[in-house]
Amino acid sequence: MAKKRPLPDNAPRQLLLPLAPCGTKGMRAGMLLRKDAVREALTEALAGCPLSREEVAAELSRLTGEAVSVHHLHSWCSEAKREWRFPLELVTAFCLVTQDFGVLAAVLDGTGQALADKETMTLAEYGRLVAEDKKRAARRRELQERLGV
Repeated sequence: MAKKRPLPDNAPRQLLLPLAPCGTKGMRAGMLLRKDAVREALTEALAGCPLSREEVAAELSRLTGEAVSVHHLHSWCSEAKREWRFPLELVTAFCLVTQDFGVLAAVLDGTGQALADKETMTLAEYGRLVAEDKKRAARRRELQERLGV
């Protein structure tokens, strides 16, 4: 049997990772638990949707290729069935079918991020262009002063 060779140094061999990356250290435990908010948003989206739950389930199945029944929808919305969780991979299809993006808003709540519609995105792009124009104008003035023009 071959002898084990000693390691050339005594450096630790395991990567040490910080316990609280990304500045979450100051957050309370459970602060971002979103299951109740998601359940409420699902219920509100289905209540406001002109389609029946059966039609929503059928359309979700068609769009995602996953088997979604009306019983799934009932379970995801039920307060009594706490163990049932809405699958993230169905969120996009659900939002498009119901025309309600409250589920995504519920997920993002507390993160400092938010949803933006097309108009808001257009306004943000316009704001970026205005800010860039102001920076260019300031830079142009600075260069003109240097050149004495």
